[in-house]
Amino acid sequence: MYVFLFMVISFNDYYSQDTISLKTIDVITLKENISQIGKKIEPIDSIIKQQFKFNSVADLLNLNSSIFIKNYGPGGLSSSAFRGGNASQTAILWNGLNIQNAMLGQCDLTLIPNLLFENIQIEYGGSSSLWGSGAVGGSIHLNNNLEFNKGLHINTNIGSGSFGLFNFASDVLLSKKRFATSIKFYRTSSENNFPFNDPIDKTSVLKVQKNADYNFNGLMQEFKILINPKQIFTINTWLNYNQRNLPSYYESNQKKRQQLDISSRIIANWVYFKSKISCSIKAAIFNDFINYNDSSSEIFSKSKSQTIFIENENFYNWKRHHNFYFGINMSNNQALIKNYESKKYLNKASFLIGNKFSFLNGKLISNVSARVEYFSVGTLPVTGGAAFEYRLFKPITIIFNAAKVYRQPTLNELYWMPGGNNNLKAEQGYTFEGGANYKKQLKDFLFQFNGAIYSREIENWILWIPSQNGSSSAINIQKVWSRGSETTLKLNYQKNKIKLGSSIMTSYVLSTIQSSQQENNNTLNKQLIYTPRYLLNANLSVGLHNIYFIFYHQYFGYRYTTSDNSQWLNPYQVSSCRFNYTFDVKKINLSLYGSCNNLFNQNYYVLAGRPMPLRSYEFGITIKSI
Repeated sequence: MYVFLFMVISFNDYYSQDTISLKTIDVITLKENISQIGKKIEPIDSIIKQQFKFNSVADLLNLNSSIFIKNYGPGGLSSSAFRGGNASQTAILWNGLNIQNAMLGQCDLTLIPNLLFENIQIEYGGSSSLWGSGAVGGSIHLNNNLEFNKGLHINTNIGSGSFGLFNFASDVLLSKKRFATSIKFYRTSSENNFPFNDPIDKTSVLKVQKNADYNFNGLMQEFKILINPKQIFTINTWLNYNQRNLPSYYESNQKKRQQLDISSRIIANWVYFKSKISCSIKAAIFNDFINYNDSSSEIFSKSKSQTIFIENENFYNWKRHHNFYFGINMSNNQALIKNYESKKYLNKASFLIGNKFSFLNGKLISNVSARVEYFSVGTLPVTGGAAFEYRLFKPITIIFNAAKVYRQPTLNELYWMPGGNNNLKAEQGYTFEGGANYKKQLKDFLFQFNGAIYSREIENWILWIPSQNGSSSAINIQKVWSRGSETTLKLNYQKNKIKLGSSIMTSYVLSTIQSSQQENNNTLNKQLIYTPRYLLNANLSVGLHNIYFIFYHQYFGYRYTTSDNSQWLNPYQVSSCRFNYTFDVKKINLSLYGSCNNLFNQNYYVLAGRPMPLRSYEFGITIKSI
């Protein structure tokens, strides 16, 4: 790999002799910008990303958003729950393409390191007309953005922590006038043998988690070529190799469960710019391999899935205040596992059309869009959306959006034996959101507030229901109504080299079952399981010269563990803190960091039967060439 990098350096030294004067071009994801109109958006800023250098996207979002992250513990599965939805109703978009597993319909956020991406943004609310199936509750955008003319930079990161935690990551950036490339690779491992308090076993309160070690490895390679001032070509490659043992919390069952996750993802993208026209063509192939072994249940499962994308998007400024866009997306999903009769396929083709408007000298911005789809199994609804933002006064903006959203059944829901159902309908419904944003700068103070209320009804909600023969079957069985409110309050002060900041994020969610086809049903008007009604994330930060400290505090309300709401997990509060100290030595920038998780040693469970660690520590160093 480094031999190849040397060849690239030599290639660019040759190209640097070119005397052609080239314009600077910034590649902007136009569709992503359009999708944010009328929406609540939470960008993760660079300081926060640096604080979570070695953490997963799950950890980053858990402390810096109002999303509820269903966390099975360190190294375990983590999934998102936007606004009373589930993991399958979240779009995880890497450079604009959904990376959800074709069989499972979801993505494990524990296996996605934050350090791989230059830009991470959270988009609340449904956008099925723009992003397709799964963009029901919200979308998580993971973007890479290499820049030209940045030279050669090398970063190395080494860290350690409690319970045998070890982190190593390195990235090399080479950025010339017409070519940029980067290589990022990482390794995270832990024995993960933390002590926890068992509230059930009164004879032995303090226990140690066993058989929970993990080892995550990965690499990302990026290439970006400026063909000419109007054309850019990029290739992104992402490889993952993840091994972990899965713990059992029953003393009588100490047999090992193991899981191996291997994935490869490649995206090629060509972008063309002109005065009023821009277009892009993407091609991608995503491969996922999962090997799950459970000796206690004699389950030895191997699955392979593949998704191929071809996408074209076009944008045209046909008038001064109008941006018309259209595109097509075609995908092929296929998977092979012994629980299918044979290799199964899903083909999809969609056509997107829309227009962005600007009125009243830019005070009013709106967008309308529609999407028509073909699906090889069953039918998909025609979806659409409308949104607007109006700057009422200089610091106040009002937002509103309405959309029809959907989620197509996964390969497992259609073809798993026993229980799959190829007559399933797509989950679909309507979502509405309204809110206001306030931003005011008063000398050295910056005050920001945004609030939103929303309502979403989804029909044909898919559940796996136990049948008479003891197995489970996938059925369109429920109608679910999710509604609630979210607020974010931020106050920042900056003068000279002093930075002070605080933020409070709240979420109130009612997500109840409105109707069900299940017999002897006692779940009507009951809250969905593992959907906390109340959530609060607060932090306080202090920056002085090159030292930065941040304190986090979280509150999560009751989480019901049964559909009739007869059993629940108690609310919990947990705190943590992090710090960075940065300084230069000659031409090297050094950054020392540390964190203390569960600062006050609380005993808590996010999910039933999945204990979380007591107080733990992490520390490390980043070495960066200047």
